[in-house]
Amino acid sequence: MSTKIIKALLLAIAIVVVVVALVRFNQVTLAAGAVPVVWDAEVCAHCKMHVGDPRFAAQLQTTDGEVLNFDDPGCLFDYLQSNEASVHALYFRNHLEDGWLSEADVGFLAAEESPMGYAIRAVPRGTPDAQGIDWAKSRVQDGPHQRNGGP
Repeated sequence: MSTKIIKALLLAIAIVVVVVALVRFNQVTLAAGAVPVVWDAEVCAHCKMHVGDPRFAAQLQTTDGEVLNFDDPGCLFDYLQSNEASVHALYFRNHLEDGWLSEADVGFLAAEESPMGYAIRAVPRGTPDAQGIDWAKSRVQDGPHQRNGGP
């Protein structure tokens, strides 16, 4: 083989190695579960208030690896309605005990109050009288925030 062919092959191999390395190191690692929130320090991605009451927090994780926190489940639903987001996962704080509930495990109940007044709270799916996520979304969509133009 001539030296030109060997040099061309080595250059091609080097280019393939560099491309593979760039692709490998630029891949986003998506969270496996809810990402911890720094209470009273992080800002709601929708209303810009501090996320301070853990009983009502919600979290959106995008397929790009972005983690958005919300101070009220209604803020998350409003955000999804008005923003294009490639959803990897949704998590809601369990109103009954410490911990997070995935979208598959969550149910919703009406609440007397909530941080932004959407008046919904997340509970485990099997909780008596718990409604599904579509009920919560429609309650937010039909609620006073929509009639008044949002928070």
